[in-house]
Amino acid sequence: MKPILIYVQNPNALNTWLSACEREPQILYNLDDLESPSIEINNSLLLLHKTEDAAESRIADLSKRGLDILLFSNKPSVEESMRFFKLGIKGYLNTFANKNRIQQAIETVQVGNIWLGQNIMQAMIESVTHAPKSDDGWKDLLTDREIEVTSWVLQSKTNKEIAQSLDITERTVKAHLQNIFQKLTVKDRLSLVLKVQNWSTPGM
Repeated sequence: MKPILIYVQNPNALNTWLSACEREPQILYNLDDLESPSIEINNSLLLLHKTEDAAESRIADLSKRGLDILLFSNKPSVEESMRFFKLGIKGYLNTFANKNRIQQAIETVQVGNIWLGQNIMQAMIESVTHAPKSDDGWKDLLTDREIEVTSWVLQSKTNKEIAQSLDITERTVKAHLQNIFQKLTVKDRLSLVLKVQNWSTPGM
């Protein structure tokens, strides 16, 4: 697992962030500390408090250099999250999120995935599903039920809503999604939507 670095200017948030880390992280008192030779930028996860010090250009530069960034905002919004995800961050949370939520986000990013809150996920899916689809070749790789589940995901439906629509359990929905992810070689709902929307069958 990548070593964790923390930069936060709120003592209460710091205590929560520290309790969410399995291993003792390194606390940064200045973002310039990232330039220290002892820190491997391309092999670390930074829990970063969005402040004036953490300018967008700085975050974009650190992301390009291979630093995984979990960004925390005092006033999170879908618009802000989408702006920073385009700069390369790996996750986005409320500065005062609870310990369990932060732990989940850290674990998700540590295994190479992106952490998205439900609202952000829905907004991103909606932003890419407005484009017309011209190739349904992906359906050839899935069962009829998996196609149904994918179609609901493309409509930004949650697992609970999909379960209700298909009269199945949420656990079954999750099982179908895991099979879909494996068959279409994607890691999450957002990458599933992006792949389906941009699907191109060889020879078409």
